[in-house]
Amino acid sequence: MLYARAITLRNCGRFTVVASDFGSDYRTHTHVTSEALYASLTRGATWQPRLINLRNDPDAFTQAYDVAAMPVWFLPGIFIAEGSHRLPDVYLDTTAFNVVHEFYPSTSRIYIYKKGSLEEKDRPYYVPTYGTIQAIKPDQRLVTYGFSARPELLERFAEGQTFLLGKKRTMFQIVELSGVVEGRWKRGKCITGWLELYANHRQYWQRFESFEVLAATLRYIILRGTTREEVGYVEFAFPNSGLCVPDFYFELLKQERLL
Repeated sequence: MLYARAITLRNCGRFTVVASDFGSDYRTHTHVTSEALYASLTRGATWQPRLINLRNDPDAFTQAYDVAAMPVWFLPGIFIAEGSHRLPDVYLDTTAFNVVHEFYPSTSRIYIYKKGSLEEKDRPYYVPTYGTIQAIKPDQRLVTYGFSARPELLERFAEGQTFLLGKKRTMFQIVELSGVVEGRWKRGKCITGWLELYANHRQYWQRFESFEVLAATLRYIILRGTTREEVGYVEFAFPNSGLCVPDFYFELLKQERLL
C-alpha cells in the first residue's frame, strides 16, 4: 500500500534557484525538485559524504543519499498564487548587485592566498561584477506531496516545523498539512499532479494523452497532464481535493531506488 500527505510550506526569506543566466541577469525557477525536497525535509539524515571525481561523476542522487534507509519521496514543490499554479511577477523580486572584494573595494582585482601570502590578480573575465538576481519574495506558499509505503514516515511532519532549503539555505516552515491518505489503485484516464521525469524517461511521455510543461532542463522535465485510458494510476482522496499519480511514476521511483 502507498500513503500520501499534502504539505504546504512558506519561505521565510528570499528564495532563488537559478533557472537561467543572461550574462549577469539571473532568473529563478518557481519550483523545487523532488531531490531538493528530500534532502531538506529529511534534514539530510541519509546523506552519504563521498569524494567526487570530476572526470567521472555519475551525479546519481542515490549515491549521495541512502533513500532506501528512509523510503519517502516527494512530488516537485510548486510555488503557487491563489487560484493559479504559477507565480505572477508581483510575487517575484529583482535585486541589483555590485561585486566588491572584502579585502579592498574593487571590481577589477581579486585577492587569493597562496603559500601563506596574499596575492593580487586580475579579475577573471567570466566573473560578473554587477547585475541582477531574481528571487521569490518571502512568505510565498510552496505545495508538495510526500509518498511512502510506511505511513509513520509521513506522520512525523507537523505544522510549524522549519527546514533549510537550497544552496542559500533559505528557511522554510510548514504552514499546513493534510492527514495521511491511503492510495487506491485504479485504471483509466486521470489528470495527474505535477511530476518530475528525467531526460531518459521520454518513453513515458507517450503514456499521456496530453500534457503541459512547467519547466524543462537538460536533466529533467516537470509536467502534468491527462493519461491514456489504458494507464493505471493511484488516487489519493484528500478532504478538499484529489490527487492522481500514474502507476508508471512509481515504477520509475522503484527502478531508481527512490521509493
